Amino acid sequence: MRNTVALDIGSSKTVIYQPGSGIVLYEPTVIALDRERRFVKETGTEAKKLIGRASDSTEVITPVFESEVADINALSLLLEKYLNKITVHRLSARPKIVMSVQCGADVTTLRKYERVLRACDAVDYSFVESLIPTAYGLGLNMTTTPAFIVDIGGGTTEIGAVSADGVLCGISVNMGGLSLDNMIKAYLEDSFGLVVGRLTAEKVKLTVASLLEGDNVSMLVNGSDLSSGRPRAVSVSVGDVLAPVKVFYDKIFEIIQMVMAKLSAEVAADIRRTGVFFSGGGSKLIGLPDYFRKQLGMRANVFDSAEVAACLGCGVLANDKKLLSRYAISRR
Repeated sequence: MRNTVALDIGSSKTVIYQPGSGIVLYEPTVIALDRERRFVKETGTEAKKLIGRASDSTEVITPVFESEVADINALSLLLEKYLNKITVHRLSARPKIVMSVQCGADVTTLRKYERVLRACDAVDYSFVESLIPTAYGLGLNMTTTPAFIVDIGGGTTEIGAVSADGVLCGISVNMGGLSLDNMIKAYLEDSFGLVVGRLTAEKVKLTVASLLEGDNVSMLVNGSDLSSGRPRAVSVSVGDVLAPVKVFYDKIFEIIQMVMAKLSAEVAADIRRTGVFFSGGGSKLIGLPDYFRKQLGMRANVFDSAEVAACLGCGVLANDKKLLSRYAISRR
């Protein structure tokens, strides 16, 4: 499996795993291009720093939006750069790829990803619905008991029950960490009259967003005054952004209950006993397990590897041809 990689391209992050080496790339899904000549100026972390700060000659692109390919050319250029990064020392040729895609991905979506992979000279690839590799990436044993997965990513949240036989019931929802960033951004504008950029809203989320009502963490947030446009700073605490945070997670919990209602009585009983397994960056929010138990009366299981679980699981499938053939929804 030396020339095989697992790939998870999200709206926020792109993760690449190589069997035997582990996670070899974890970078933002962002690329900066010269606006006229279209050559690549920056990728990943360096490109993300340019959001809201780029000159007129530079276009900063997030080529994946809500797990859909919004710009095939930009994503192809970005993935080619990322594959070249790991090819230098680890791969002798273009790798075989096992890639995670959203639950229920349609033919149009798969064809877009195929175009991206072919543009990067990848000729051997398989697609797997993300709930399955996420379960394997979290180390869950589905041979005896189904698992209910909630993967809160950057652009979407994947929700569903899986077993060794595949996805029992699942849905991809166009809500993720970027949605929460926008909600916080709008809330700061409405409540404080402070206009902030996307990166600042994300920083607020990562620093003070919490579901613990007694949490007193705060930070100084810089932005522009809504009325005058002048630079202004305000102190923002956990309580100040608790409202949009609760709205976001309450909606996720509502959808969880809708999906659970479609399960058989036997599977529902198993899920009630084992609880829900959370993954993705959104699962790391402080207070999530207690808040979930309070709202739904069930245990929330959160893992250290939550942000890379889907990619790790694709690595498991890449190492097992029998498993891959069972779960692949498209292969070439």
